Amino acid sequence: MSGCGKEESSPGALEKGAAALAKKVVEEKVPPYTYPAPVKGHIKEINLGEFDLVDGIAYPAAGGGGTVVYVASKPIASPMLVDSVCPLTQARALSKLRNASYGEVTLDARGRSKYFAAARAFAGGLTDLSGGRAWSSTLRIDAGRAAGNFLHREYGRFEFDLPLSSPKVDEISAGDQEQKRKLAATTPKPTEQAVTAAYVALRDAAHKKNLKALLAAMGFDAKQVAAIRGLDGIDADFAVFADRFLNPGTPSDPWNKPGAGQVRAEGVKADGKKFVDDYYFDACGDHLVLTFIAEQADPRR
Repeated sequence: MSGCGKEESSPGALEKGAAALAKKVVEEKVPPYTYPAPVKGHIKEINLGEFDLVDGIAYPAAGGGGTVVYVASKPIASPMLVDSVCPLTQARALSKLRNASYGEVTLDARGRSKYFAAARAFAGGLTDLSGGRAWSSTLRIDAGRAAGNFLHREYGRFEFDLPLSSPKVDEISAGDQEQKRKLAATTPKPTEQAVTAAYVALRDAAHKKNLKALLAAMGFDAKQVAAIRGLDGIDADFAVFADRFLNPGTPSDPWNKPGAGQVRAEGVKADGKKFVDDYYFDACGDHLVLTFIAEQADPRR
């Protein structure tokens, strides 16, 4: 029909367009990433609620103070974090991305821990310093693996069999925080501009719903990105996580210290509610990794 102001598409053009679309779909399709759960357990506490534990990481504590065991309620692609520069930092980032709860202990050579820490990703947490009066635990180090169990008399238990990572940078565990241990004196301090740029890269990727770009901006390599994108349920988790980046989310009040930084942003979520949020980053080699978001409803709304 003539006179409509548009030319009709030829069959050849339609076929080429369909082929290009199909090719793009094939290229973007990510194969599932699965592996045997290296952690099995369950935590229940009146303020935290209850959750299963299925994955985690382990690494030698700084200064030879034992073995840090961090366990999570959702798969965090742990086999891909074994050789990470900063396994704990990346595990924390993925726990936040997946809205996963966690537990943590640092076990000495006899399998004893001075603390038990647990928290939900964006809610309250606890650090129990009761020691042996409240729990029992074991640890076996063999052939580059850490295996054992933890039984809290009130809050639950978990068992684990994890490869030992070797962090290339200093990392602060929950136990280190309790002891007020600071990062190594040689830890560089990111500039305020670098912290702001790290936030902007994540905000833009989140607004575009681009998980691949968001992970790459935090320093996950191509193999890690492919594995994480292949985790069951990751797309739904990312959709929720992306909404934690406000619109417009213009950064302000950058703050920095050795190994870390923070920015504040204001805006609205998808439901139109106004927030003023703080985004906290930890350094991992040449990248800054988002490890916490403090969400606050805007009191001026």
